[in-house]
Amino acid sequence: MKGQKQAVVEKVQMYLPNFNLYKDIALVMLTRDQLESLKHEVGQDIIHGAIDYSKDRNASHEVFSYARSMVMNHLKKARELNGNQVYGVGPAVVQSRQPKALASVNVDLLTEDLKNFVGTLV
Repeated sequence: MKGQKQAVVEKVQMYLPNFNLYKDIALVMLTRDQLESLKHEVGQDIIHGAIDYSKDRNASHEVFSYARSMVMNHLKKARELNGNQVYGVGPAVVQSRQPKALASVNVDLLTEDLKNFVGTLV
C-alpha cells in the first residue's frame, strides 16, 4: 500500500513523462482532462486498497470527494510537484506588502520614465 503523496507524485510522472521533480509545476502542466483523470484514478486506487486511506473505502462518494481534494492539496503543496515553492509565499504575497512602502509617493507627479521605474519596484 502506497502513501498518498507518493501515489500522486507517481501518477503525475505517469501523465507527464518529462516532468522534473522539484523544478516543474504539475498543476500548470497538466491539462484539464489529465487532472480529472488523475483525481479519478487516485479515487479508484483508494477504493481498491492501493493507497492509504483511514476511513471506509466502500463509501465511494466520500472517497472520490476526498481524492479530489487530496490530489489538489498535494499538487499545490508538495515541493516535488510545485517547483519547490513554499505554499502561500510567492510573488502575490510579496506584492501585497510592497505598496505600503510607496504609499506616500504621488505617482501622478512623476515623469513617464520614473512611473515605469517605480512600477518595476512594486
